[in-house]
Amino acid sequence: MRALLSIVLLLIATTAIGQTASQDKKPTPEDSITLSFYTTKASQTINAYPDSALFYIKQLKKFSAEKSYLSSLTNADYLKAHYFRRIQKPDSAIYYFQKQIAAAKKIDYFRGMAQGYNGLCRTYSLLGEIDKSIAAGNKAIEFSQKFEDTGNLILADTQNALAIAYSRQNKMEEAINRLLLVDSIHKKEPIREDIIAAAYQSLGNIYLELKEYDAAEKYYLKANKEFEKMPGPGSFYFNTTNVFLGQVYYHKGENKKAENILATALVFFEKINDERTVSEIANYLGLINLEYGNLDKAETYFQNSLAFQKKNGYFLEAAQSALQMGGLYIDKGQATEAIKFLENALTYNREIKNGTINQKAHLLLADAYALQGNYKAAFYNSEIAKNINDSIQQVQSAAKIKEIEGIYQTESRDREIALLTTQNQLAEQQKINQRNSLLAIVFLVTFGGIFLFFQLRNRKKTNLKLQELDTAKSTFFANISHEFRTPLTLINGPIEDQLASKNLSVAETKNLKSALRNTQRLKDLVDQLLALAKLESGVLKLNIQRANVPKFLVAQTEAFHFSCKEKHIEFAVSVTIDEKEDWFDQDILEKIIYNLMGNAIKYTPEKGFIKLNGKRVGNKYEISVTNSGEFIPRELQQKIFQRFYQSNHKNPGAGIGLALTKELVEIHKGNILLRSEESGINEFTVTIPVKRAEFDTSQIVTENTTIEHFDSGPVAEMIVEKEFILPEDAPVILVIDDNKDIRDYVSSIFETTFAVHTAINGKEGFTAAIDLIPDIVISDVMMPEEDGFTLTKHLKDHQLTSHIPVILLTAKSQITSKLEAMGIGADAYVTKPFNSQLLKATVENLIENRRKLQQRFAQEAILIAKDIAISSEDEKFLEKLQKVLDEHMTEPDFSAESFSSAMGVSRMQLYRKLKALTGQSSSEFLRSQRLKLAAALLKTNKISISEVGYSVGFNDPSYFTKCFKQEFGCSPSEYISN
Repeated sequence: MRALLSIVLLLIATTAIGQTASQDKKPTPEDSITLSFYTTKASQTINAYPDSALFYIKQLKKFSAEKSYLSSLTNADYLKAHYFRRIQKPDSAIYYFQKQIAAAKKIDYFRGMAQGYNGLCRTYSLLGEIDKSIAAGNKAIEFSQKFEDTGNLILADTQNALAIAYSRQNKMEEAINRLLLVDSIHKKEPIREDIIAAAYQSLGNIYLELKEYDAAEKYYLKANKEFEKMPGPGSFYFNTTNVFLGQVYYHKGENKKAENILATALVFFEKINDERTVSEIANYLGLINLEYGNLDKAETYFQNSLAFQKKNGYFLEAAQSALQMGGLYIDKGQATEAIKFLENALTYNREIKNGTINQKAHLLLADAYALQGNYKAAFYNSEIAKNINDSIQQVQSAAKIKEIEGIYQTESRDREIALLTTQNQLAEQQKINQRNSLLAIVFLVTFGGIFLFFQLRNRKKTNLKLQELDTAKSTFFANISHEFRTPLTLINGPIEDQLASKNLSVAETKNLKSALRNTQRLKDLVDQLLALAKLESGVLKLNIQRANVPKFLVAQTEAFHFSCKEKHIEFAVSVTIDEKEDWFDQDILEKIIYNLMGNAIKYTPEKGFIKLNGKRVGNKYEISVTNSGEFIPRELQQKIFQRFYQSNHKNPGAGIGLALTKELVEIHKGNILLRSEESGINEFTVTIPVKRAEFDTSQIVTENTTIEHFDSGPVAEMIVEKEFILPEDAPVILVIDDNKDIRDYVSSIFETTFAVHTAINGKEGFTAAIDLIPDIVISDVMMPEEDGFTLTKHLKDHQLTSHIPVILLTAKSQITSKLEAMGIGADAYVTKPFNSQLLKATVENLIENRRKLQQRFAQEAILIAKDIAISSEDEKFLEKLQKVLDEHMTEPDFSAESFSSAMGVSRMQLYRKLKALTGQSSSEFLRSQRLKLAAALLKTNKISISEVGYSVGFNDPSYFTKCFKQEFGCSPSEYISN
């Protein structure tokens, strides 16, 4: 148990060391905060809350991979290894330590290598593989000496781990030397409390095992002095050390000290429900009370200890406790009880076959039977004990003889070695001359080797520099490609708006269509550059979904009919439609089809043909694109898939389409082949797996996405100046984007029909939405302070804004981003660059759907929250509304002001919310509800018409009759008669 507790303490120490790891790529200040947060949370929760720790580890790994912080990736593997150690899966822990070491070696990350070998040292020690543990520990020491900032921490912690390994080999002197080395490091420059405390506690454990109780007491007291400095976990290890310290005092005969310190520790471990430690403490308290003569108290402690040991199958401890119980009952004169426990001790000992326990049990049985008067049984057990003792002595004598024989054989070997040494010296003298003649040759070979070494090192440096340049190039392409999307949107949108005009000449229309085609071409190139950057950085991952490949292919080919028609190309699609279930990445397959078809259209002459075929081949799906054109020689067929390769430099294009296609196919675990005939027929064939079993679980797209969000603060409203006179009841639209040009463009689309308001980020937008209660919100996704996903979550979770439709605009076109948006309640997801007419239609459809809900409400006789609410927050709002109406609707002086006050919102907020949900203002809604209640009362025929008017809050019967006729198209009396 002592060794296990020391190793657990080391786990905490080394986990914290991981927080100081440096990065091979320096993160931004914002990223540093994020990395520190995930690492610290994982380290803090890995012992008490391992499941929470695993969540933070996954977040750290995901964030580090996205940002290409390679050192942080190795730290994530290191923390994951500790997670598996915590849940007692050492094999998995070893796998992740080895994975971390391999990754750290690739980037010359010495701290990561030292940490990984440190973890292997402690894990192998737990498994009993001591040689492996010591080898890993020495590696950790080697790498910890190669850096300074936290090298001493890992060095000291590794010496602690090696001490435990050597103590398990019973090499106590070596273990003590390792721990004293930690103490000397601490004296030169103080190290963290948890690491030095672990060293002192381990020294105490070793001296306790060696029965050097004064030394053990000294180091346990020093350990506790350090543990007192530690918040949180320090109290646990302080009390753990006190358990050992109590044992020291017991063995020193200082029973009062032992009892006081153990009793305090017992209370602590009972509170945290640590049954094993409670059992160990109870055993020693039983021994102390046995010496005091408090037999009943000792019996209680021994019983508690034995019950735990029996329950958990700790046979050695159970046998020892049963022996103590047997001796106790002999002292109490209860021979029958003593015999029962001593027989149990023998039963437990059969599992472990300990000769000493066997002998003691039979000796005590002899005493018990003698106490009972059964002298025959007493003599029989006494003889068994004597025979066992003789056997033990024989074994010990045999071991001693073997030791003497070993010494003799060693001395004989030493004499033989001395003789052989003399003979070898003569032979060595003869070889000296030969060696000298070879020195010149060796010198020349060494010189040549050094020359080759420097040549290889320079080549390695050159390759590394080229890799860095390649990475920089990919990063540049990725960044510049993202920046292209916003100006493309601002170019694409106005062009489409102009094309929608009917006042254009033929030439103007032609020019605008040309501009539109070129913006689309630019968008396609941007998408290809982004895909290449993702491939090179390793960010592009499979997002496998369930769908039907044939139907997907047919849908994709629709986009190419117009292009083929423009070049007078005959286009045929041959795909057998079925209803089978396929699993594939729709985004990747779409890029593959678009690149292959785009390439075919580009190189097919006018009046040529293109044919797309699709068929199932076993568990895979084969797609082929065949086109007429020019023959591609065999020597060029492989080069055609190389990046930026062009068979003819006069051809248009960047030469990345087919290279991208090949890499996308390979990522999807498929292959692509080219067949070219001399007749000019070229065929590209792609084969991909489409069965779920072909992909890892992590590659399957799930819809459970959790979005972390933060509270919004106050913000100033930003209103777009309008040059148009809008009606008072014009719908209100809120446009949120951090890019001013995008805000202005989207505002220009709607400014003639909507009251447009704007905000620059999600935080401002949320506050503006609370104040304005707009009819619809259009928001960008990627914004500072608060992004579009978080804004949507806030809007859908607030009662005043939960009904507002939200449209998200973004450059992120991946299916996972769309699933994430829909998962948090977004009503539509439009990808940049967007079509203004599509955006207008989306807005009009969402508002029209809201109008239909309002019309449905207007026809309902009774307000039913579930029938008109579109979210749980709307339902809560309407339920509160109904409660307020039930309490105050019949009060004549209950006005719109009173209504808004009772609802806890401003009059304008209540007006906008009710207008959005019901199509009525606050006053109209209140009057409508009163009249609906009046209609229900009239049907009962129990009171007069004027009494009905008074009872629902109308002071004037004639006014009540007028309002009733406006609402229902007939007077109250006609309503009753009908």
